[in-house]
Amino acid sequence: MGTLDGHVALITGGTGALGRVVSAAFLAAGARVIVTYLVDAELPGFDAAVPKERCETAKVELTSRADVEALVARIVATHGRVDVLLNLAGGFAPGTIVETDDRELDRLFAMNVKTAFVCTRAALPAMIRQQRGRIVNVTARPALLGGAGVTAYAITKAGVAALTRAVADEVREHGVTVNAIAPSTIDTPANRAAMPDVDPSRWVRPEEIAATLVFLASDTAGATSGAIVPIYARA
Repeated sequence: MGTLDGHVALITGGTGALGRVVSAAFLAAGARVIVTYLVDAELPGFDAAVPKERCETAKVELTSRADVEALVARIVATHGRVDVLLNLAGGFAPGTIVETDDRELDRLFAMNVKTAFVCTRAALPAMIRQQRGRIVNVTARPALLGGAGVTAYAITKAGVAALTRAVADEVREHGVTVNAIAPSTIDTPANRAAMPDVDPSRWVRPEEIAATLVFLASDTAGATSGAIVPIYARA
């Protein structure tokens, strides 16, 4: 028996390097997984890495309220419920405040804050009806501790942390928990290519993040809500 047997999990942005590992971990824990994506080029790698049984993919614009609510409605109509929402979708760009133009700020806000807001708003009615749900967001260490040279990224990820705590307080009486993880640098091929002179053994492995997410989505974590969990490794 897996820790998530019978649970239906919606994982946004799940076809990237981290999402593949997380999706596979949730499947291994027994969940049925629906993974959203936007970039077609990521699908072959996802299909090669993730078992197909109990796994579906859906191309969705996560900043569109209508599109996301339609997806959640299809999930509930097909599977009867939605137990878990993992808001993995997001984006990164470096830049000081002086270097960051309005377009880049708006882009990062949409990718990091708006996607999590829209998806959470769409999933909550079903979770409240069920009187059970798990929502986990992804913020970042610069959002909590500051980070020179990544100003827009830091403040939009801080918005995700604020969203986490606010919604956790709103739904505490409904059996729904809302938490977030705050990783440091994640060991992905893209980060290795971008930082070839840095020792990746100090970074957080995707498998370590996946294990934390499985726990936060489980019944065992029912008393934990509003938490921002740091996952820093030695980075």
